[in-house]
Order: sequence, then C-alpha cells, then structure tokens
Amino acid sequence: MRVALLTTTQHGHLNPYVPAVNALRAAGSEVELLLLSADGGALDERRRQALGEVRVHAVGQVEMAPWSGDPAKIGPMLRSSPVADRTAEVIRATAPDFVLVDSLPVTASAMAGTQASGVPYGMIWANLGGVCPSEHRRGRWAYDEQVGDYLTEHGVLWSKRTHSARSPILNLMPTIAALVGDDAVTDDGVELVGLPGAPGTRGDEVAFPALDRLDPGRPVVYVSFGTIFHRRPDLLRTVITGAAETGAQVIASVGDLAGELALPDTVITAPYLPQREVLERADVFVTHGGYNSVAESIRAGTPMLVIPLAVDQPVQAYFVGRAGFGTALEPADVTGQAVTDAVADLLDPARDYRARLRAAQPQCGDSAARTAELVIGAIETLQRKVEQ
Repeated sequence: MRVALLTTTQHGHLNPYVPAVNALRAAGSEVELLLLSADGGALDERRRQALGEVRVHAVGQVEMAPWSGDPAKIGPMLRSSPVADRTAEVIRATAPDFVLVDSLPVTASAMAGTQASGVPYGMIWANLGGVCPSEHRRGRWAYDEQVGDYLTEHGVLWSKRTHSARSPILNLMPTIAALVGDDAVTDDGVELVGLPGAPGTRGDEVAFPALDRLDPGRPVVYVSFGTIFHRRPDLLRTVITGAAETGAQVIASVGDLAGELALPDTVITAPYLPQREVLERADVFVTHGGYNSVAESIRAGTPMLVIPLAVDQPVQAYFVGRAGFGTALEPADVTGQAVTDAVADLLDPARDYRARLRAAQPQCGDSAARTAELVIGAIETLQRKVEQ
C-alpha cells in the first residue's frame, strides 16, 4: 500500500505531518512526500531524518506575498502556475494508491493537479479553516472566492459554508469537539481525528537548559509568535513587557530579534524553543494563534492569550475563545496594560481556564495515528470496490 502526502515546507505544516508520515509507515504503508517549497524553503536535514525512509518529491514553488496583495491577481496566478501539471506528473509517476492533500489556499494548484491525476485523494488541514463557518473567516473573502472559482473549474469540491476544499472520499480535521463544538461545519463528510502535537520526534527539538532555572514559586508566561510572524519587534516588546508586569517569569521565542527588543534582564529569550516542553511548565501562553501552537497548548493544559496576526489565526482565536480555553486581543488593541490585564485574568484560578482545558484532555488523542488508520481504511474500501 502506497500513500502520497502533499504539503509545503512551512514549519506549521511539516511539524504535524512528520508524525502522520511515521504513523502511516508504522502501519505498513510506503509513503511518498510531495513537497511544495514555500518562499524557497527546503526540507532541513533534521526533519529529513525524522521522516525516516520516505521518498521526497519536489512539485514546485509557492510564494506567500501574493496572498497579502491584490486578491484579483490570485486566480490568474493559480491558472498560470506550473504546479498543477507538475503535481499530476509526479503522482502518476509514483503511482500511489491514495493522496492525502494538505488543504490550504496556497496548495490550490497542487489540488487541481491531484484531481487531474485520477488517483483517489483526501483532504487534511493544518488549521481550523476547514470547519469554520464562513462568517468567522474575516478578511479572506476575496481570496477565498478566487480559490473556490479556480478549484471548481478543475473539478475539486468546494464548501461555500467554510470556503475550503473538500474530497468526495475522506476529509480529516485534526481537532476535537471540545475546541470547535457545535459551530464546526462537519456534516459534509469532515471527521475530527484528535489534536496534533502528541509526543514523538518531529525534527524541531532543541535543548533549553534555562527551564531548570525557573523559580517554581512564580507563574511562567511563554510568548511566541511562531517562525514566520515573529518579526514584529514593537508588538513583541509590548507583549513581553506587559506580561512581565504581572510579576510572572517570562520566556520568549524571538528569532533573531533579541538585540532589537531591549527587554528587562528578568526575561528569558531564545531564538527558538522546544515548545511542547516549555508549555508543560507555562501557566499562560501568549501566541499568534497558529494552529499547532493552539493544539500544543491545549494538550499541555495551558490557557492562551491569542493575538491573531494573519491568515487563519483569527479562526483559531475565535474557537479558543468559544471553548473558554483563553482569550484574544486584536493587534491594534495591544498595549502593555491590555496585555498585563489579560495575562492576569488568565492566571486567576477562579476564572476556570485550566479546569476547562483539563476536562478536554481525554479527547486529545493522537491525530497522526488516527489519520493513518482512516487513510488505510479508505484505501482498503476503495480496493474492495474495485475487486467487486
């Protein structure tokens, strides 16, 4: 049995799919990784090692800048992209039994190529956009409409209620009911498979000995805006200093910005941190709302202050607030005092954030293992139909 997984080089997409690839391999499948290079990114050696015996195939390049530019240019860009033809070519050459496609707007050309290949495919998401009602996808309408028009032209199903693609066979959303609740659009074939972020090697692990120096008698606030959106020194400085005003110990992942921030000596910074490990020690997580960060925070039982900066992050902010797992601040509303007040509220045990997160723990599961189980089940069902 051979499965192809199609995704991009972005950390937020590779991180959850490394365990999924390994779960498929552990279940006896051969796996082909079809990779779109985002802004020239590549598969680094550590992640390559974490993937084990997997063949990697480049299917083209995608650029992120156009998705913040003129929406009218998105449709023509997708139609002129060589990615669709290249994807179909690679799929036919590798001859998988099934393709699992990372569903997001920048992979739309690859989705069209997958449809053209004639090989059965399913959709999987690395954010909550695939189940979010369209009224909560603020600011993305014009881009969504361009993507929807392009995909429907190529025979790919499109959900107007969520503004996202669908497979006629398998649609996997790595989340839990405790997070998305009754607001989630799942009655058109989407299955919840548990949260990403379960224990296991992903290739992004780093040492952080400063954790051992923390005062166990004081709360810990962890601040990170991820690997793409951290380059906002003024915002980052305001958030960190506002969190520090609560008297908490602040740990911050700041990329290469440490020299620009002029932070108090009490703040611990590092370019990149072992996030799952830090979250186990943190009492509050201040995050941009990337979905892997949200999922890992839920697994750790750590309340969140979400400051959504772009793309799907407002969707995650909405669901975190809906579930009572944290609160949100719009970037325009961020002041030192606003952050201090929000963090103090999240630290207050009477507010029950941690109690709600603890109650959600039995649902977390292992999205990678469940994904492998469902993909293999779908292939077996398809094969039985052929034999009949």
